[in-house]
Amino acid sequence: MRSDWIILDFYGTLARATSWLRAEDLLAERGYSLSDEARALFQGDSLDGTEHDEHSQSRDHYVAWQRERALAMLASSDVHPGEYEQILELLRLGNSERVIEAYDEVPAVLERLRGLGFGLAVCSNWDWDLDVDIESAGLTPFLDVVVSSAWVGARKPHPRIYRATLEKTGAPADRALFVGDTWGPDVEGPLATDIRPVYLRRPDHWHDGTYPHDTPSALLEGVPVITGLDGILDLVERT
Repeated sequence: MRSDWIILDFYGTLARATSWLRAEDLLAERGYSLSDEARALFQGDSLDGTEHDEHSQSRDHYVAWQRERALAMLASSDVHPGEYEQILELLRLGNSERVIEAYDEVPAVLERLRGLGFGLAVCSNWDWDLDVDIESAGLTPFLDVVVSSAWVGARKPHPRIYRATLEKTGAPADRALFVGDTWGPDVEGPLATDIRPVYLRRPDHWHDGTYPHDTPSALLEGVPVITGLDGILDLVERT
């Protein structure tokens, strides 16, 4: 498994939120229920693999699109229109005050990987301020390349975001590993782009609805599964 670059997902792989106002919680406080359809309309990091170039022209374009999705979410949840602006402001404040921190083992693992000579990249379905959140988590010094779906105009598992990341690293697909915690965008997507994946399945992780639970285990052979980011060290140090 010799590689030059290790490409990592961000949320759920390198970092998690310890404080974050969720839209469904805010709506529940006001007596509204967030349907699955409404949640899909709102989630900017959804896993549908779609392109959104028109909304990725600038930060202003992207923020305006986030607002459009939020309004669609409120309308789909039968929220009274008179409450829209107040709820949007509360969500904005909650998002600005969210606390995102690195998993305990992550800084030491990244430092070790750099010491072994690997280039490190992040490829994430995230919003325009991915670099800000990486900085907040204290991970900026360890990373050489950062790519957000918001900047590229395509979300994992769309092949464009993997190709954009490889282009920034300068590495061919067969010289990179992809490590992530969500099967569809972090295993199936890289495989389709000829990048070797490693699936991170933390014991206390939220449910991964993209994982092929009913798939015969034989179809999963060849994809290493680790339970913490430190598991990647065993894989790369054996080569």
